[in-house]
Amino acid sequence: MSDAAALASRLGALALDLVVESVIDPVPSVRRVRLTGPGLENMAPQPGQDVMLAVSPTSRRRYSVRAYDATGPWVDLDFVLHGDGPAVTWATSAQPGDSISVVGPRGKVMVDPEAEWHLFAGDDTFVPAGFMMVESLPAGRRAIVIMEVDGDSDHQSLETAAALDGPHWVHRAGAPQGEAGRLVTALQGLDLPAGPGHAYLAGELRVVSAMRSVLLDKGMAAEAISPKPYWRLGVANQDHGEPQRD
Repeated sequence: MSDAAALASRLGALALDLVVESVIDPVPSVRRVRLTGPGLENMAPQPGQDVMLAVSPTSRRRYSVRAYDATGPWVDLDFVLHGDGPAVTWATSAQPGDSISVVGPRGKVMVDPEAEWHLFAGDDTFVPAGFMMVESLPAGRRAIVIMEVDGDSDHQSLETAAALDGPHWVHRAGAPQGEAGRLVTALQGLDLPAGPGHAYLAGELRVVSAMRSVLLDKGMAAEAISPKPYWRLGVANQDHGEPQRD
């Protein structure tokens, strides 16, 4: 059994050998890679889940699914083009026909079907999963979307049947990524809707923790908040794609 197959077996996921079908940049700071190949029609990732990519011989990285079509079959993955890590290096050089080993789907942070309203807040790295989750919501559900990007050129379009409040774009304007103040301020100024809701927070580890604290202070129950740190400032993700923790 290959390493990818063994890993997939442990995770209860699929191990697939896929190829790049197309590469586009929806905004200047994001590279969107569409993958296709045999067996992908059976993956069926849920909004909010990710896949693990073998981006180098020694590194695997997890990336959220932006879109999926079982009839293609294809899956879209968005790479934020910051830094020079192995995933960004792979994405910037990816060309149609390139092959890559993929394990997935993975992840337990998905849309809460019982919530009457949903809050999505995070940085650029949360846009793919957050937007796919918002797009999956039925009509009548409220979705509040707050995303931090560098500036106007990083805004992406979002269409959903849900009652959309946003996207509210928080701009870094050239400031470093991974600072909590901007998103914390945005959440502090937010009036939470009445009724049962659920918050999904993702991005840099300490920023996610700070956002969660704001929502707890506002009276949200811990079980109604799903925090997901995608990365950690100043620390490379481990070989399985997760940020190191203290």
